[in-house]
Amino acid sequence: MKTMEVFHADSLAGPLTKLKQAFEATEKGTTVNLTSGRSKELAYRLVAGAFYDVFSPSDPAVVPVTGTDWSIIFSANEIVLITQAGNPQQLAKINDLAAPHIRLARVVGEKDMATTRSLRFIRQAAAAEGLAEQAESIIAATCVPAPTIPDAVAAVTTGAADAAVVYYSAAVAAGNAVAIIRFPAAVNLSGEIRNALSIPATAVEYEAACRFIRFILSEPGRAILQACGQPPLVPPILSGPVPPAIIPA
Repeated sequence: MKTMEVFHADSLAGPLTKLKQAFEATEKGTTVNLTSGRSKELAYRLVAGAFYDVFSPSDPAVVPVTGTDWSIIFSANEIVLITQAGNPQQLAKINDLAAPHIRLARVVGEKDMATTRSLRFIRQAAAAEGLAEQAESIIAATCVPAPTIPDAVAAVTTGAADAAVVYYSAAVAAGNAVAIIRFPAAVNLSGEIRNALSIPATAVEYEAACRFIRFILSEPGRAILQACGQPPLVPPILSGPVPPAIIPA
């Protein structure tokens, strides 16, 4: 039995869980162990000596921090607003969050890229709605600070918050527990949020890691990504000396 260690951004938890299950069903004798967290913090753990076979951050710029000189950008994401199931507050746009009774959750973790992305999203969405001045009030009124995206989702599903700013993939993973409000591409950051894959030179299960990445890039893998709110990039974007054994045909 082989065990492959995969460190990944928490925004990838939903799709990677599904990909793990599908991969293990075809790769008998191989277990994929998933470790979720903030991309930058995971990178620092890897630099400090943590063992892993695959690294998948939500920003390709984080990969070089680990000492790996190549990556494959394989999927996109976007920022959305979620509310409790059924949208009881009838929220439809970002400026609805300015109502004094609305409790907003957003990520405030210092090393979490979702923190700055959430702020940019709120500002861009408010401006697009013609009320740019409301953005700072909405940001200042955040009453449920969340360390991570999963915490922001949990704030809504448990009733601690009326709404939260999260990644689309995290919203999809929450299923029927939330209602999702999507925004135009001009403001939802979908043009720049990109997920990457890489394998370190020190990977113990290197061949299994290559097969796992090839599966993610395959048609069945892409279908899983799409269903989980992570639109695959076809073809994927190759950066640096990607091993030929991984490059899709």
